[in-house]
Amino acid sequence: MIYVALAALLWGLGGALAGRFMGEIPPSVLIPLRFLLSFFLLLPLVLRFPPAAKEWPRLLRVGLALSGAQAFYYLAIHATTVATGIFLQYLAPALLTLYALLRGERLPGKALLGVAVALLGAYVLVVGSKGFTASPLGVAYGLLSALSFALYAAFSHGLKTPPLVSLGVATGVGSLLSLPILMGNLPRVWTLDPGDWGAVAYLVILGTVVPFSLFLLGVRTVPARNATLTAMLEPVAGAILAWPLAGEPLSLEALLGGTLILLGVALNRR
Repeated sequence: MIYVALAALLWGLGGALAGRFMGEIPPSVLIPLRFLLSFFLLLPLVLRFPPAAKEWPRLLRVGLALSGAQAFYYLAIHATTVATGIFLQYLAPALLTLYALLRGERLPGKALLGVAVALLGAYVLVVGSKGFTASPLGVAYGLLSALSFALYAAFSHGLKTPPLVSLGVATGVGSLLSLPILMGNLPRVWTLDPGDWGAVAYLVILGTVVPFSLFLLGVRTVPARNATLTAMLEPVAGAILAWPLAGEPLSLEALLGGTLILLGVALNRR
C-alpha cells in the first residue's frame, strides 16, 4: 500500500506545481508527448528484460486501459474543469466495489463505508462549494476515465513483469495510439519553449514513469479496489502541497474533505 500512497503523493505534487511551472500545452500535444517520451525512456528496459509470452495479452490490456484513463481524463477537464475531472476519475474505486458486489463477493461493511466516506471527502475537497459544473459530454468523458482507471488497476493486479517493464509496454501502446495525433500537431511541438519542455520532462519522469511504476508495484499484491482508493490521496497531497508551493492556503473544505478521504482509506485497510 505504501507504494500506491507514494504514487499518489507524486501525482499530487504534480498538481500543486502545475499552475506555477507548466505552460499552456494543449492536450493534443501533451498526451502523445507524455506517452512517447516515457516509452523511449523505458524501452531499453523492455528490450533488456522482455516480458514472458503469457503476460503480453494482459500487458496490452493494461496499455489500452492506461491510454483511456489519460486521454479521457484530459478530455474531461477540457470539457468541464480540473476539479470535476479529478472527482469523476476517482469514482474508480466505487466502480470496482460495485463490480465485486455484482460478482457476489462478500465485502465487509467497513470497506463499503470506507468507499462512501472517501468519495464524500473527494467531493468536498475537489468540488466543494464551487458546485459540480459539468456538461453531459464532460461527465461522459469523466466516467470513461474512471472506468479506464479501474480497468488499469484490475488488469495490473498480480502481474509478474517488473513494474518499469510493464509501464514501458503500456506507454508503447499509448504511443502507437496517439502517434497520429502527435504527427498532426508537429507545428505546435516545434513552438514549445524551454519552460514548456521543462514541464513535459517533469510530467514524463515524476508525473508518469516514477508514480505509475510505484502504482504498478503496489497493485501487484494489493486488490485493485484498495489501490484505487488509496490513490485518492492524490487530491489530499495536492491541496496540502499547494500551500507552500503555490501560495494557496488550506480551506476548511480542504481540511474536511482530506480528513474524510484519509478516514475512508483507513477503513479499507485489512
